[in-house]
Amino acid sequence: MSAESTPAAGPATRRLSPFRPGDPERFVFPESWQGRLREPRPCPAGTVCEVEMPSRLHASVIDMNRFDVGRPGGGGLGFAVALFCRSRAVVSGGREVVASGNRPGIATHLGRLFQAATDVPLGVEIEINDHGRRHMGLGSSITTISAAAVSLNELFGRPFSQRDLRKLVAHNYCEEAAGDPHSLVPGFETNVGAMAGIHGGMVVATDGCELLCRMPFPEPMRALLVLPRIGPEVASGDQEVEALLTNARDGDRQDAREKAYRILMDLLPAMYRGDMQALGEVVYQLTLLGSKRAECSLHGNHGEEIFRTLRQFREQGAEIVSMSSVGPAVFALSSRPEVWRRWQEWTTPGAADCALEVPVDNAGARVRIDGVPIPYRLEPWWYQPEDRPAGGAA
Repeated sequence: MSAESTPAAGPATRRLSPFRPGDPERFVFPESWQGRLREPRPCPAGTVCEVEMPSRLHASVIDMNRFDVGRPGGGGLGFAVALFCRSRAVVSGGREVVASGNRPGIATHLGRLFQAATDVPLGVEIEINDHGRRHMGLGSSITTISAAAVSLNELFGRPFSQRDLRKLVAHNYCEEAAGDPHSLVPGFETNVGAMAGIHGGMVVATDGCELLCRMPFPEPMRALLVLPRIGPEVASGDQEVEALLTNARDGDRQDAREKAYRILMDLLPAMYRGDMQALGEVVYQLTLLGSKRAECSLHGNHGEEIFRTLRQFREQGAEIVSMSSVGPAVFALSSRPEVWRRWQEWTTPGAADCALEVPVDNAGARVRIDGVPIPYRLEPWWYQPEDRPAGGAA
């Protein structure tokens, strides 16, 4: 179905109505995406699972018309960086979910979701903490949710395959309601954050939350994240949602075909060749099209400061530049030491509201069971043939 023929979201889908953590009416189970549940094999009391999950930079949605609150998808591309969200879950001797950390509402909701999905009243104590840098395009919510989901999936005996676990995260995505940390609201989710967090590297997602391509970063490569000085903010709360549902969608109705063509014909081949220069050119062009251009234009003087900063990054020699998610943080990726030296002007006090240089991440999720590391992304159980959709790819 073309973007033009995709029905626009109705008023019911636009309401971000708050709910209490663990509300069973908000749970979405695998049958909603033709997934399946394996037989749960819960771990014994006292088992501890610790997860560190890298964050993501979200360069672009492919078609904003293909996702909505309660309808994840839309496609996208993103990059994993070494700023970590963490989850520590322990099987208790009881039947309750006990949550702590700086995102306890999310932890409670996911714990009860796993109990309901598996019909196993396994008691867990779960502590989750994000990286502490919120509203900078680093996906603090989706990365924390993904870390928690991985830890719970281990303790419940891996009832979800990798594909179904990512989709469980996408369909049940939520974050704290503004002004009320004890309530949650659903949100928009492409699944790029879970893909980048679990697998590391660069990922490309399709509509329907399928992992189309994953590429490791060349060594060495670093990321620079900058919060530029801009005018009054409008990209928050209801205004942000309205912008995503109007201007961004209108832009993708016009440009989604060109974006998809560039990704298929130019970006994916560049990923397979490892051609960072060609890949970066496509990523930059995507910032000038459709929904990404609309997102950039939310900030300051119709995005003038955002686009100026991106041009400066490119002039300094960075291979890949974009604005992450709805911004206002912008980023550059480079493997060149001479470019890193030029970045020093961004990290000097007063050059920007915030500037942070971090490594990229190829390893993905770090998982330990009772202190013993697991080669999580490479474990063969992720890719058992029976977990593949009928007639589809792994």
